Amino acid sequence: MEWLPVLVYLLAPAALTVLGAPIAALLFRSLPRKGAAFALPTALVPFTITVFWVGQLTFGLHTLVVGLGVLVAGAIAATRLGAAPEWRSVAAMYGVFGVGFLVMVAFRAADPGVTAAGGEQFLHFALVNALERANTLPPEDMWFAEKRLKYYYGTQLQVTSLSMLTGTPLRYGFNLGIAAFYGLLFVVAYGVAGAIVHRQGYSYRLGGAFGAFFVALAGPTTTAIRLATPYLPEPLADPIEPAAFGFVAARFNGGDLARTVADLSNPLDWGWWYTRYVVPGTIQEVPLYSFVKADLHGHTFANGYVLFAGALALAYYATPAGERTRRRAIVFGGLGAVAGLFGFMNTWSLPTAAGLTVLAVAAADSHPATLLPDPLAERLQGSPASPEDRTAWLARELWRLVLAAFTGVAVLAVGVVIAAPFLVFGQVPTNDGIGFLPPRSPLGPFLVIYAGLVAVFALYVAARGWPAIEDVSKPKVVAGGFALLAVMAATTGILDFAVLAVLGPLIVAGWLLVRSGRGDFALVLLVAGAGLLLSFELVHAKLPLVANPRWNTSLKVAVQGWTLGAAGAGAAIAVLLARSYERLGEAFDSRVAGGGPPSNGVDTARLRALAPAAFIVVVLLASAVFPTMMFATEIGSEIDGNRYNPSIDAHQAADRFHHEEYEALRWLEDRPGRPTIVEAPGDSYDWTSPAATFSGLPSVVGWDHEAEYRSPEAYERRVDHVDEMYTGEWATAAAHLDRYDVTYVYVGPNERERYGEEMRAFDREAFTVAFEGGEVTIYEVDRSEL
Repeated sequence: MEWLPVLVYLLAPAALTVLGAPIAALLFRSLPRKGAAFALPTALVPFTITVFWVGQLTFGLHTLVVGLGVLVAGAIAATRLGAAPEWRSVAAMYGVFGVGFLVMVAFRAADPGVTAAGGEQFLHFALVNALERANTLPPEDMWFAEKRLKYYYGTQLQVTSLSMLTGTPLRYGFNLGIAAFYGLLFVVAYGVAGAIVHRQGYSYRLGGAFGAFFVALAGPTTTAIRLATPYLPEPLADPIEPAAFGFVAARFNGGDLARTVADLSNPLDWGWWYTRYVVPGTIQEVPLYSFVKADLHGHTFANGYVLFAGALALAYYATPAGERTRRRAIVFGGLGAVAGLFGFMNTWSLPTAAGLTVLAVAAADSHPATLLPDPLAERLQGSPASPEDRTAWLARELWRLVLAAFTGVAVLAVGVVIAAPFLVFGQVPTNDGIGFLPPRSPLGPFLVIYAGLVAVFALYVAARGWPAIEDVSKPKVVAGGFALLAVMAATTGILDFAVLAVLGPLIVAGWLLVRSGRGDFALVLLVAGAGLLLSFELVHAKLPLVANPRWNTSLKVAVQGWTLGAAGAGAAIAVLLARSYERLGEAFDSRVAGGGPPSNGVDTARLRALAPAAFIVVVLLASAVFPTMMFATEIGSEIDGNRYNPSIDAHQAADRFHHEEYEALRWLEDRPGRPTIVEAPGDSYDWTSPAATFSGLPSVVGWDHEAEYRSPEAYERRVDHVDEMYTGEWATAAAHLDRYDVTYVYVGPNERERYGEEMRAFDREAFTVAFEGGEVTIYEVDRSEL
């Protein structure tokens, strides 16, 4: 294990945490521990935005120094404004970050190599290598030479920046970047849930522990249900099997359900890859799945910032109405900046930042209009309505939502302005707009994934709403229950919208509890998470070359829904367990004072206290099956087979499985500047384009992802040109070599396999052998001889 790079790398997040702590203390003054848990993202957001903007002119280590200078200035300004971080808490929260960091280091150390199969590690490793070589942003596209990158690159920019700051080679920095952003998610989840629970009068640590577990470690109930299926009675197993295994059977096993059940319910053969294939036509992940998959995808790395936006929303919710300047800073400065980061990091999260703004501004005690100047605010607030006048109260609540929506639009606009070099003036991947009412999710598969999350949401709504229901007459409660069931049945049967039938009542009830003062911010996060899970039942991005309409949308949105909902669920679980403990104590004291057990032998007070706790334990156990199996499969199996040789070297797989090319790849990696190379095109998710991927040098054409970014016609045209460089008439080949300013021609196993005997002999004066070793020869092009 390469411990020295790990220890050196940890200096960067430590320094950023120290610089971010005063700014966090200013923004999160109304929260416990003065936002110590949010110091790292508070620093990373302005640092990355600064690097992004300055990088449009010049990029390098000096650009990162400018970013650090901006942070230092911000920390000094925050201190002069009275910010006083709780440094002990800051150190403790850095320790929490370290726990998450080491958890993911353990995962990556078991299988650190960058591979092409099954994911997009090749794409993202190529991107970080290209960024390290760049002189300006965006970098030259390593798979489409002479063109600027046409892909959001904020994630890779941050991973590259952290490696450059510490002098960590990217062969290590790739995996350490994954661990760092998992640690970021871990500590922010801890801080958000801890703050919510502490505001309810319970333990910050208890809330933090459940928040970090449920967001970053816990998984869908899919694994528990699949493993338990063979042991269920037949009447119960019959409907569960198609719901839990049907999509995998149809997609991978030719519809053979029995075989699929036998494979995926066997713990000895269990694999985590199929966990995301449950609802037909979608892929839905949780954070642990996404990080272990080990791509640098924006939808994976952005989740820490999605939850950080939730923390800013909580800070706004907790800030007194009289502190208007701070509320404005949180909304337009904090949430606006996060939205801007999303603009070039993960555009799919940009609406989420706006949505969280709407929820926070509408949920807070302070009226949304008070963000405006006083004369306008007074006109827009209107006169207060009595809670007894339900029509007037409802009208005012709707008006609050309308005004909050305008605030969300403003935050969206701030985000677009910040990300303008990419979103407005850059090369954004194109799509065909937005589609409405795509094929909807069957309820069974949906609950296979989210049963635990939905159960906690329902239990918390019931626990918070029960005191209000107790004051209502039983006939009205019964009538209301039947009416709700009738609406849910109609939504399911007539509209074929079972997910709406389940989530809709919970969202409405949760929001009403928040606005009536009976709910807390955990419900706001649960409403946000459920809303995101419901959103891709209604709308989706229409992407070219993607047959399933919801495929990409579900992948990019569902994990955000889990992140926010799980943070709320973690806080809710902590509050419910703490209350159950209190009630058990009260029931015990009452029993002692009463002189013994009840006459009928049934201690109802104890049962009421124990029932929620028992329910929660079941949910926690079901949610813990997935991470347990992940550890057992990824790490335990390696240890058990005496194969665990921990490393964080991303080159490991290339050296092991393609050793005949590895020396050539290292030679290219050491070339200065950005000379253009040419190598054979081939299928994506295979060992193709390795020269560009491992060196970051621009290649004439790479993976067919470029067909989506540029157009199929543009991609195929370059493929034809490359083929002609290796096999065409010399005059045509020379023209293409000159057109693309090719410096190095790579001839390795892929080229020999693709072109065979048709490949030209490079014995002309235009070529000299620059490298020869293993099964690779690299020719340098003499442009004067072309």
